[in-house]
Amino acid sequence: MSPAKPDMGQSQHNALQPGTIASGDTSANNADRVTIEDVAAIAKKVDAGFEDGWIAGREARVFKSPYRTLSAKDKAQFALAYHDFLEPFHQDLGNNLATYVPYRTRAAFARKYWLASSSGEKFKNEKEKYQIAWMHESLLDGSELWWRAAEKRFGNKIDSVLALVHDTEQNMVSKYMEDEKTEGTFSSQMSDKSVKPESVN
Repeated sequence: MSPAKPDMGQSQHNALQPGTIASGDTSANNADRVTIEDVAAIAKKVDAGFEDGWIAGREARVFKSPYRTLSAKDKAQFALAYHDFLEPFHQDLGNNLATYVPYRTRAAFARKYWLASSSGEKFKNEKEKYQIAWMHESLLDGSELWWRAAEKRFGNKIDSVLALVHDTEQNMVSKYMEDEKTEGTFSSQMSDKSVKPESVN
């Protein structure tokens, strides 16, 4: 008899639930939850090296914003908070791309989070283009850190369908997509629309 898969509920990706910062559920002894320790361990490992094919097996883990300077714990805390934020939306991207949470909603969450974080003053004092890059990088990296921690914790309980759903979401976020048909750009996130992605060094 094959091992039971995590309860899929209505959302294939978000059914694998992390420990929540709000509840303080960070115990590594809870086998049914991805914890902050799980994610921080992944972040610490990848921060120490170079990861090719990090996003959807394609993009390398390279950051242009000050997000790169944050500690593994800071990145892990955001990853858990972001996952918990998305969970109530019940995305079901394996069956319906229309359930995708719009990029603007994700970006608003990231902005609010970083402004309220211990790095808030640093974030607030950055030029807008670096704030946008920081938010975008943290959304992609946070999701990937949580996913890699889930893969390690749940092992073969995660099937190819779940992996495909995760990559689909990451691809949509990487393109600043508002819905399944509408792609955005870096410059479209700016109040100054003349700023180009290559301007962020």
